[in-house]
Amino acid sequence: MTTPETIKINSEFANAAYKDFTSVRFGLTPCCHYDFQSITIKKYACQWEELKNKTLERTLGLLSKSIDC
Repeated sequence: MTTPETIKINSEFANAAYKDFTSVRFGLTPCCHYDFQSITIKKYACQWEELKNKTLERTLGLLSKSIDC
């Protein structure tokens, strides 16, 4: 389920990650200050909310067979 809020948070995270990458890789610092850590926390909290709202399905897991030699 993608809402406008999650799209906004994901785009903010992508922009912040790109700015962080360019500052580390090329030494280009952004003109405005951004808080990469708080944006990352928002993104993870949003992902956690999406996972919390999903219903879990039961799986069979690993099946094993015994082989008689």
